[in-house]
Amino acid sequence: MFLKIFHPGTLFYLCRVKKLSFDMTNILSGKKGIIFGALDNQSIAWKVAERCVEEGAQIVLTNAPVAMRMGEINSLAEKCKAPVFAADATSLEDLENLFRKSMEHFGGKVDFVLHSIGMSVNVRKGKAYTDLNYEWMQKTFDVSAISFHKMMQTMWKLDAISDWGSVVGLTYIAAQRVFPDYSEMAESKALLESFARSFGYHYGNGKKSAR
Repeated sequence: MFLKIFHPGTLFYLCRVKKLSFDMTNILSGKKGIIFGALDNQSIAWKVAERCVEEGAQIVLTNAPVAMRMGEINSLAEKCKAPVFAADATSLEDLENLFRKSMEHFGGKVDFVLHSIGMSVNVRKGKAYTDLNYEWMQKTFDVSAISFHKMMQTMWKLDAISDWGSVVGLTYIAAQRVFPDYSEMAESKALLESFARSFGYHYGNGKKSAR
């Protein structure tokens, strides 16, 4: 199991440039993955989904029900010939249902997962960092970071990911540097990075024999 943290701009660059840089095709042939967070064709998750399918992967798309109503995920599903399973990533019940349905769909374990989820009500409402709403902050942490731990914990308990599988989360340089307008999303990304390090240890050394 590899837990990877990419800065969003870097990941998007890889998706756009990789085909020009390497003369390889179908490098994901036979691989099965779940992609969280595709909303519209400006989403990083959307570009990753397209690229994975181009390289031969089979995928499942998922997003929260409210995001699915707002976005265009069904058109991506049609293009990628992928099912869409609604799941609120902050709900353990929804996550367990998602992974069970995905494994049933694939006929086995998942090889890779992309967590491309982030949201701050404080940022959306234009709240200053010195005047944050703490209930909204807790929601930010739950959606943007704790959902990453919930996702990995659910996979762990269900033994849902293959040996040598990959989990990818998206971070931002504000996890280490001050970007005032990024508000408490900076702390969310720092927390997400910590979850990746800590769960990476358990996946690398635990009972699942995953690396």
